Amino acid sequence: MIETVLAGLRNRVEGTRAVSLVGLDGIAVHTISDAGVPLETMSAEFGSFIRTVRLSSTELDTGEVTQFALVTEKYTTFLSAVSPDYFILMVLKPDGNYGRARFELAKAKQALGAELL
Repeated sequence: MIETVLAGLRNRVEGTRAVSLVGLDGIAVHTISDAGVPLETMSAEFGSFIRTVRLSSTELDTGEVTQFALVTEKYTTFLSAVSPDYFILMVLKPDGNYGRARFELAKAKQALGAELL
């Protein structure tokens, strides 16, 4: 099921370079990636980052972090919570379809949520 959902994300979102289901420990459960995307490093760094952001949102009383986007010169990166312990890391080319990515990530959360609880 996980592989099917991730493959669907990659196929439906124009400009996708990589997509991965990652635990909060930064370890990928399953990954689909183009060569050259440093997904292992990104997963580890963003796992740590999400833990920090979650702590900050608790202290600021802003509610649970559900999605985070980081736009750089090389990539547009999404971190989208699927469950309390897992998130999807999606990496797009800079000109990738940002809106479609958000829409498809919401659908993926519904598809994977029950399986990961």
